[in-house]
Amino acid sequence: MNGRSSAHLLVDLLLRLVLLAQSKSAFRRRAGRMIAMRSPATILILAMMALLSAVGLNGQKLGTPIELGKLSGPQMENACALEPELFALKKQDLAVYKVNDAVLFTAGMTIDADGAPNAYGPKNKGLDYTANARDARGWVALVTNTKGQPVIQRSGRYRGYYVSTTSLQQPNVRDPRNPKKYLDATRIPFIALPPDFARMYGISLGDLVVVTNSANGRSAYAVFGDVGPRGRIGEGSIALAKELEIPSNPRHDSALDGVTYMVFPGSSPRTWKSITRGRTRAFTAPLYRKWLAKKNCVVETAAR
Repeated sequence: MNGRSSAHLLVDLLLRLVLLAQSKSAFRRRAGRMIAMRSPATILILAMMALLSAVGLNGQKLGTPIELGKLSGPQMENACALEPELFALKKQDLAVYKVNDAVLFTAGMTIDADGAPNAYGPKNKGLDYTANARDARGWVALVTNTKGQPVIQRSGRYRGYYVSTTSLQQPNVRDPRNPKKYLDATRIPFIALPPDFARMYGISLGDLVVVTNSANGRSAYAVFGDVGPRGRIGEGSIALAKELEIPSNPRHDSALDGVTYMVFPGSSPRTWKSITRGRTRAFTAPLYRKWLAKKNCVVETAAR
């Protein structure tokens, strides 16, 4: 297939997305999830995903500008041109787009159990393999004692499990040995990012995120809640995976690709007393609506 025919296929796809975005279908909301494949907000995110996935079409190198809306008719010529920045990962470069106040990229999603009170335990009895709570330096996702050994919960429903941590912590819990101090991956939708990526794009723990699964159009609000390893990107909590209808067993499930992350740098709320699914949604939804209301090439294209 030559470059011209593939470009026409891309334009045709985007035109279909624009037409869908003009429909009056409304959001249906359940348990913090934005549903409705044909909702305008979801369509706009899918338009961005079309751009991101098109970067490698027909041998184009990452970083080649992708023009949206370059049609034969005079009404939509050169409506939008985006050029990604490149972020180096271990296996390949990641195309990253900055649109107004948001940072967007598409990747897969591995499933993060960190922070859940039953995430890890002796003899692999937790949600995830115990080996995933350590690296070459030792334990990295667990509270340890003065001897460097994992702290074991001595009471409660998850007695006998280790205390699993997240980088972002609940502000209303002081005791580091209390499992409630950390974001419960089974209850709170959050993402993990490598530290160098977060630093490069001015992203801080607690910043707000909109995540979309291209396989089904599901979107969810989330928070940047954990720092992951360098060289890899695309990790979400069990709760986030369930909202996106991605298989959510951290031992073996994942999405290989097609998950788009829209992160809002500097958006971490200063007023929440504790981090919950409901509060994450309450803070992110108006921020996302404000982003949609701003003039940018994606919104302008969908509005035509």
